[in-house]
Amino acid sequence: SLDELTRMVLVNAVHFHAKWKHQFNTYETYPRLFWFSDTESRDVPMMYIQEEFAYKNFIVKGFSALKLSYSGERMSMLVLLPNKRDGLAALEQRLSKLDLANIRNQMKISDVKVYVPKFKIDFSLDLNDALTTLGMGRMFSDEAEFPDLLESGGPLKVSKAVHKAFIEVNEAGTEAAAATKYRGSYRSYSPSTPRPTKEFKADHPFIYALLSNDKGVYFIGKVTNPA
Repeated sequence: SLDELTRMVLVNAVHFHAKWKHQFNTYETYPRLFWFSDTESRDVPMMYIQEEFAYKNFIVKGFSALKLSYSGERMSMLVLLPNKRDGLAALEQRLSKLDLANIRNQMKISDVKVYVPKFKIDFSLDLNDALTTLGMGRMFSDEAEFPDLLESGGPLKVSKAVHKAFIEVNEAGTEAAAATKYRGSYRSYSPSTPRPTKEFKADHPFIYALLSNDKGVYFIGKVTNPA
């Protein structure tokens, strides 16, 4: 928030707006159960599509992974779903040791029935304490020095540092509200060599990450309450 005493605002913004390579059909979105724990659940708008996606169940690690590509295929959303409904905490503990690029490289193209909830997340975090812990606390004090920012050379300090993030995922894509195209259910597989259909049902808390093919992770978060 700004007021008459505000003399400096530092802003670092990233905006991502893209459509899915395979858009979900809005007619396939229905209320379906999302489990917050082993015993608690509630109906949420659950999207559905059957398509070819990069997928793998990392059984030993306790989660399955799905890659949802965006149009142009330079960016994708990697969804990590615990194999257990209450497995998010364990997955979060393991996350720092996971190489997301390596996980993505191990995934195979499969025919997958995908259930993913629509979700919208608005997140805000005060960074004052974190930056002070990192040794940058002086800029918040009266001893702060920013001599090159003001011609007058008057006193100047940072009063607050805030990180805000917003993400919305729907049938069309991420941070997008566009019409979806209809996709039929026909497949071109030979009857003699059928591919088994996998199921990826994100009906309990999961982790998602926005990745680029060349620059790594842009955004990472978790969905615990998509309603």
